[in-house]
This record gives sequence, C-alpha cells and structure tokens, in this order.
Amino acid sequence: MKYLFSLIILIFCSAQLSAQQPNDCVNAIVICGNSSFSSDASGAGVQEVSGCASEEHNSIWIRVDIVQNGTLGFDLIPDNADISVDYDFWIYGPNEDCSSLTSPIRCSTTNPIAAGQTNNHTGMGSVSSEAFEGPGADGDSYVEWINVLSGESYYIVVDRPVGNGGFELNWTGSAAQGTGAFPEPPTANMIQDLEECSDTGSAQFNLGNLRSSINSDLSNNEVDFYETLANATDNLNALPNNYTSSQSVKTIYAKVTSNSTQCTNVTEFNLIINQIDNIQIEASENPICAPRDVEIQFSGSANAIVEYEIDGGSTQQIQLNNSGIATFNLFVDEEVTISVSNTYVENPDGSIQCSAAQNESLTILVEGISVGENLIDFYTCDGDQDGKAIFDLTENDSIALANVSGGYQTSYHFTQAQAENGINAITTPANFENTQNFPQEIWVRVEDEVFTNCYAVSSFELDAYTDAPPSFEVERSSLNFGEEHVITITNVSGIGTYEFSIGNGNWQLIDDANPSISFTIEGGGQFTVTGRHTEGCGISFQTVTFIDYPKYFTPNQDGINDYWNIVGFQQNNRNAEILIFDRFGKLLKSIAPNSRGWDGTYHGKSMPSNDYWFLVKYVEILPDGTTTNKSFKSNFSLIR
Repeated sequence: MKYLFSLIILIFCSAQLSAQQPNDCVNAIVICGNSSFSSDASGAGVQEVSGCASEEHNSIWIRVDIVQNGTLGFDLIPDNADISVDYDFWIYGPNEDCSSLTSPIRCSTTNPIAAGQTNNHTGMGSVSSEAFEGPGADGDSYVEWINVLSGESYYIVVDRPVGNGGFELNWTGSAAQGTGAFPEPPTANMIQDLEECSDTGSAQFNLGNLRSSINSDLSNNEVDFYETLANATDNLNALPNNYTSSQSVKTIYAKVTSNSTQCTNVTEFNLIINQIDNIQIEASENPICAPRDVEIQFSGSANAIVEYEIDGGSTQQIQLNNSGIATFNLFVDEEVTISVSNTYVENPDGSIQCSAAQNESLTILVEGISVGENLIDFYTCDGDQDGKAIFDLTENDSIALANVSGGYQTSYHFTQAQAENGINAITTPANFENTQNFPQEIWVRVEDEVFTNCYAVSSFELDAYTDAPPSFEVERSSLNFGEEHVITITNVSGIGTYEFSIGNGNWQLIDDANPSISFTIEGGGQFTVTGRHTEGCGISFQTVTFIDYPKYFTPNQDGINDYWNIVGFQQNNRNAEILIFDRFGKLLKSIAPNSRGWDGTYHGKSMPSNDYWFLVKYVEILPDGTTTNKSFKSNFSLIR
C-alpha cells in the first residue's frame, strides 16, 4: 500500500489564502497518517541545508515521526510535468536537533534535463544504491531508501530551484505498509454550521464554545480556528474566541493539534448570517402624466413581512415571496407617498426570527412628461450623390422614451405642428427616405398609449455624406505557428480621412501622420479588415486568412501533442476539408477542423516518424455574402 502526501502550491492571488513565509527546520510541518495538506510556501528562509552542492531556493521543511519499523522511501512527482521543473531534496536524521544539524543522510540535486531523464520525478527507492547524487547531470534523480525504527524522527527538505508548481509525495517501503509509518492524526469532528441573525450585515460568533464538540480530549489536544486552510496549515493568524463576520456565509477551518505527537487534523464549518435586508420600493411609473394604476414593488429578504403605510394611513402588511419580491397595484390620481416602517422574518412556529425598523419611502408624482435628451442626429452615406438616403428613425425610440416608464409610444412627423396635434405620422419610420434636401428636420411625439393628451415633442436632424470608400492594400507577417500574426494596412487612398478595424472593433485612424497601421492577431482563421470614412460613410472590406498548423506532433498518448490539426478554422471555416498524405502522395486521412485531428494512424496502424503532407480545401466567406474556393498545401512531421 502506498500513502499519498500531497503538497499543493496554491495560487498567490487566491481569495482563500495568505502568502506564507518560507518555513525552516524549527517550523517543520509534521506528517501524520494518510493526510494531505495545502500551502503556498515560496522562498528559501534561512539557509540550513548542506550536501549535494546546492542550497534552498523555494523550500519546505517536513518532519516525519516513525511508528513502524521497516524501509521508507517516496516518489516525488511535480504537478507540472514540464521536465524543466526541477525538485531537489535532503534527508536529516535520525533524531536530529534543528539547532545543530549534521550532514544529510540522503540528498538528490540531479537536474532532470542535464541528466537526460524522461521525466522530472525524483525520490528514494529500492532500485538505487547510492545515498547522494547531484548536482546537474550527476545521478538518475533517485537515491536508496532508508531503514527506519519506531520512535525515530527525520527531517525532509524539499526544494524547487527551477520552475513553478507543487508536488506529490507517494510514500513507499515496508514501513508504509499496514497502519503506515506515521502516527494517526487526532480526531476533528464535523460540527453543524453556526447561524446568527443580523440587520447590519455583521454578527459575532463564539468560536471558543465549539472546541469540546470538535475534539472531546482537550487535555491532550488543542483546537484553533483559522479563516483559510493555508493559515491553518501554516499556523498563521489564529482567530479569537469571539469572532465577528460580515459575510453571509463564511467558512472557518478548525485545526486540532496533538500535544504529544504534534499531529494535526482539520475540519471546517460555516458561519451563516441570516440577513434581513432594507426594503427597496419601486413604482412601475414615476412620475405619471395622468391618473392610472401604478404597480408598487417591495424587494428585500425572502419571505419577509413588510409593514407599510400610504400617506400616513393605517399600517398594512404584505409578505415577500421566495425571491424577496411583492407587488400590488395602487390607483394614483394625485401625489401619494408609500412608507415602510418595519420588516421581519418569522420562524416556522410563527415567532419572529429577525426584525428591523425601516425608514424607506417613495413619493409618486403627477406631472407632465418630456422627451429624452440627446436624440440621434442621423448622418449616413449618399454614395451616388443623388440627395436621397434611407434612415431608421426608430433608433431614437429608446432615447425618446428614456424619461418615461412603460405605457408610452412614439410617432414621427414632418413638422412641429403635426407632432403637437398627433397627425400625419410617418408610416414607415424604420425605412424612411428623406423628402427634402439635406438637412431635414424630423419631429418625434411621445404620448401615453391610453391618455393620448399626455405627450411631449422634440426634433432631430437627417443629413448625409458623399465621401468615397477607401482603397487599400493588406500585408501579412509573422506567419509561423504559435506567433501573434500581424496585419498591416498600407497604400490607402480615397477622399477624406479613414479608420480601420479587424472585426469592427478597435478602430484605428490612418492619415498623413500615420500612413500605415498594424493589427496583432491571435491564432489562425479568417479575419475581415474593414476601412471606412471617419464619419461612417464609404466602407470597403478585405478578407485575410491565416492557416496555423503545428510543424510536428508526437502521438505517444502522453496527453501532449497527440493529435494534429490546423488551428483557427473551427468557427468561420468549420466545413473545410483537410486531407493528409504520405510523402508518396497516398491519402491517409480526411479530418474536419472541429475534430480532435489525426492520431498518426492509418487503418488502425501507427504510421512511422516521417514528414507528411496536407491539403486544406476551404471556402473563404466575403463580407458581401459571396464565397470563393481556396486551398492550401504544406507539410508537417510525425515524431515518435
């Protein structure tokens, strides 16, 4: 049986962890039972190691107390399989004193790349006979395991001189069999979450009263509380007995430490604040222009009961639903005020769980309306210069209605008098052609759908430009796979100033001061370069295609580069056909861009390491909706 000790170097910006100072021998983490823990240790701390011609870079000190005789070894497996990630280790013992450490009994500082290893694993085992190896190319990353006796203790220093990421320790040897080499951790009972009521968003919790529930043997064990698992692991910032939380749900970690073995165990529970929220009042329309029913909405804590008054009258009640919402209709023919005085939540037996006084009110006004400000003045392109253009006047609908709620409508008219009298409305405002020379003024009327005498009017202008679209050239560069490709626009000609973008975003100006501009493109695929007059008139397009493909792949089922395919065609060219040939022109496989790709086989037989050719047949989609058939041919390598 193997026991797993997992050390996870957690991300520094994690919301749950605090940065740990590197530990040293006197602060070594004690390993117990079949436990695992997490930490974000980094840095070297005090330089204490010797042997194998190296030192601490990003180290962590671990102490193991032996409870079973036998051999003890381990496999140290980095989380990051990149062979450039290098881990070293030193073993001190038995029964060393941190204040007077002698020489290590085992150490390995072999660099896996320098030693020509196929992976970056290291450790102690039965197949190795040397006690020390390294640095650099010396050794094979493994040394001989140690013989241990019950009652002994050893220090293990794990250091990462190169790379990033955590690691796993898999314990091996006869001492790790059966009940294991290390003492069992103390009991850490799971407990129920604690709940408190609050109308302020914070509450105090008595953590000290929980110790005996988490571990009943407090004479031989200590119980401390922490905000994060990392703090619990590293004994940082223990919480006081009376702890104030301002989160609706806060996870607390309780750590039990044995006074005799220093073994630890961690359990967790939640602190829950039953928040009773301040009531918010909203009206479906405010102000109103004429007497009508108005929907009043209360929002707050789910299932809360709200006590309210209308114009200081008798207290009324309404209960919010599971989503914290309640509504009712109120007929308003003059100014009226709705006030909330109190809100509370009941327990299932009818008793009050939480309550809070309220001081929220809303006054509904009865007054005239106005048209929304900043109506759009339309400017479009009159390319043929005939003095005519088509406009979608309804683009001003939402702006015109910005100052009113639902129940209002718009209409468009040629004159102010027509708008004020509500006559001769334009019948096709979404497809309107100007009826006089530019500029032309158009009037909008906003009116109540029922009470049409409640209205307001305003105007905006229609105009057009006659500038020609730009002509330009496109150059491609940085075509290698994995690079950021570059599209450069040059030789721009036309009337006026122009701007360009890729995919109609991030528009860039081109003029005499900037006669050419470049865009950086991530990945392959088809991209549309759009050029237009800075006023939005005169638009032209060109399509640019990058075919990205790996120069080689290694289908050895290690999860890295096991399949070959082109990159970037999955969206715009997903129907492209990719044909793969051997160097004699024999067709081996046809794949689609959105498939996993070629696995390096032909009729189930693995193909040898060699160069292979591919042909991509695809349709390039042009901005005007037409298409053109394209193809691309190149080669790549299969490496085993």
